[in-house]
Amino acid sequence: MYIDSHCHLDDARFDLHQAELIADASAVGVEQIVVPSVWSTHWGAVAGLADHFDGVHGAYGLHPWFLASAANDPDENQADDLIRQLDDWLCNHSAVAVGECGLDFSRRFDEAQRALQQPLFQAQIELAQRHQLPLIIHGHKALDRVIHLLSRYSGARGVVHRFDGSLQQAQQLIEMGFFIGVAAGITFPRQRRLRQVIAQLPVTSLLLETDAPDLPPAGSSGSLNQPSLLPKIADVLAELLASTRAEVAAQTSENSRKLFGI
Repeated sequence: MYIDSHCHLDDARFDLHQAELIADASAVGVEQIVVPSVWSTHWGAVAGLADHFDGVHGAYGLHPWFLASAANDPDENQADDLIRQLDDWLCNHSAVAVGECGLDFSRRFDEAQRALQQPLFQAQIELAQRHQLPLIIHGHKALDRVIHLLSRYSGARGVVHRFDGSLQQAQQLIEMGFFIGVAAGITFPRQRRLRQVIAQLPVTSLLLETDAPDLPPAGSSGSLNQPSLLPKIADVLAELLASTRAEVAAQTSENSRKLFGI
């Protein structure tokens, strides 16, 4: 059995096809799917999927990609309002994690938007601890800062999804008790640095994910990724770790169950 620890099943590109996607995933052994939301406007859809389909689990957060409108809003209290909304939502809905949240310091964001990301991320770390939930973390071009902030919070736990950092960064996160999310990037031979890093990590600290509908594995037909493609990622991970598909499936699934309580 596999667990897809990160799949955006609520994405509009999947609309009206979720039942088929879940059935296709189940047919290849993907029995459980964690669906992280990215903004308050997505929480209801994720909750609806989790309520309707067995094996689908919702997580709720505020993704840094969607902070542009908040950064440009003249209401200085909007960030506080967003956190209060998330807190209320978590009080009234079942969740397996807080997220997707984190930091993104790529060029797509200006100074004001980057400045807003950090306090919102910190507030979500605090919410996760208050609700005794793990974090699903996005950390693009900002992993050192993510690690620094996490180090301030004793007992924080979670996963850095679709990890693309260095071996040192991965080891720091693992020492802090965090898991490393492994996605389809490892299926591309040109991703030599990433493959070398993942090959040196213990399988006991890894989670499998598709991050669907984006980034399908190498050689996959069609334009969209989907949870039924997770075994292709598992096969490459097994090769990199000199292990077997069965061992990788069993251990990464146990890791997901341990982290998310599923």
